Amino acid sequence: MIGFIKKAYCGFENFTTNKLPSFADLAMRLVIARMFFKAGWVKLKDQESATDLFQYEWLGDENWWMLLIGAEEIPRTFAMLLGLLATAGEIILPVLLVLGLFTRFAATGLMVMTLVIITLIYPVWTEDGLAYWWNDHAWWAVILLALMAFGGQKFSLDHWLKSRK
Repeated sequence: MIGFIKKAYCGFENFTTNKLPSFADLAMRLVIARMFFKAGWVKLKDQESATDLFQYEWLGDENWWMLLIGAEEIPRTFAMLLGLLATAGEIILPVLLVLGLFTRFAATGLMVMTLVIITLIYPVWTEDGLAYWWNDHAWWAVILLALMAFGGQKFSLDHWLKSRK
């Protein structure tokens, strides 16, 4: 009986050590990629609305940092540039994650976007910001930190490229 328990335990330990990280990595990459790609696709379909989000809603004059820099309004061209950059990041970086190509780079880019969201768009220290951050962005940050730390595992192009050396 003890031999059976030991064999079952060692088999489970072997699976969780050698196989599970690759499945967990793939699951994390797919989950986070979906979240950002979905947002990017919405912006891509209506770039004018994406520009308006940056100019009037997210970075409008009621935001704390606009008061710090003394600006009353973001210039339209700057808002357009921000909208294009956000759209590009939310489309390209998730595709890289799904492929597992430059996983750490893509996760770092999305982490920067997440940090911008929690500091500029929905500031953490406001009641609404904290609730929104904790419900969504904290989990995004945890997934992105894991991807940054461990990179692409066996089910990634990163792993395939490393094995070709």
